[in-house]
Amino acid sequence: MMMLNLEQNYEKMAIDQLRGYKRLVGRIKMLEKYPVSGGMRLGTIVQDGQLQDLHRQWRKLATSGADQEALRSTEAKIKALLEGQLGTSDGYQGILARVSELEELGRQKEQMEQAMDALDDFKHEYAQVLKLLYVDGNEPHDIACDLGISLSTFYGWRRKALKEYGILIS
Repeated sequence: MMMLNLEQNYEKMAIDQLRGYKRLVGRIKMLEKYPVSGGMRLGTIVQDGQLQDLHRQWRKLATSGADQEALRSTEAKIKALLEGQLGTSDGYQGILARVSELEELGRQKEQMEQAMDALDDFKHEYAQVLKLLYVDGNEPHDIACDLGISLSTFYGWRRKALKEYGILIS
């Protein structure tokens, strides 16, 4: 009974994450195109290695409970960098919040893609089923036809694929 609950938990985690993949990718695209100032987009700013380094340092200081002076100093460096890039410091904290979100979403996307790659490496047909169903949005009948399998085989593979994917992401 406990093993069945564990398998169901893996399946639920996998389904929840896979169903959110398209939304996550869409949000990343929207954030990258977010207009900041002077015709610049957030994606352009995020690519700046110096800003990323400062932002990582700031986040580390903020989460570790470091002294306020070190935090303010790092914030001032970020603000100065953004002023230089954008010509203004208006809303730099809003920009930082979006940068944080973009970085976190990027990490989530990378984790999902690594799990799918790992699944593909040891059970290609399982990865195919999950990608076709959850990422591409195809119907089970169409997937079964495309793969040349019965619908019952499709559902069996889907169940096993969700379990394996769930184990990989847990």
